Amino acid sequence: MRFLVRIIETVTEIFSGYVQAWLTMALMILVMVDVTSRYVMQNPLAISDEYGGFCLVAITCIGLAYAWKTRSHVRVEFIIKKLPVRVQRWLRLFTLFLAIGFTGFMVYGGYKLVSISLMFGTRSTSWLRTPVAWPQLAIVIGAVLIFLQLIVEIIKQITKLSAAEEEGE
Repeated sequence: MRFLVRIIETVTEIFSGYVQAWLTMALMILVMVDVTSRYVMQNPLAISDEYGGFCLVAITCIGLAYAWKTRSHVRVEFIIKKLPVRVQRWLRLFTLFLAIGFTGFMVYGGYKLVSISLMFGTRSTSWLRTPVAWPQLAIVIGAVLIFLQLIVEIIKQITKLSAAEEEGE
């Protein structure tokens, strides 16, 4: 089980951490080049709006798993902190199962979106005519990564619950 957890966390670290960081760097460079070309040469890049938007969606979706792993998501804990530790642990497990259910629908919906875009050959409305299935794939990749990370979190939470039960807490 630990081997599976290590593999999933490594995949999350690489794709949701490093790839997302490189996408952020690419977006910064794209914006910098666009601003420079707009104000220095009086001619903005035609691709910056479209590909900047695609990049932003990819950064957001692919970064979800890393944000979950590092506990960077917004959370409200003032009520939960008042509950007994045992209840907190069980509530955490319950909410993890809710999250994995929601994420499963996200994976399915993203897959359907990409497959429909591929089936109909949907393209962007700009002059670039980018096939939208490729940027939409970031939604599926991000959903799969957070799904895997949630599996890891469930395994960890069940391990904590088992250890607490053995200690008699």
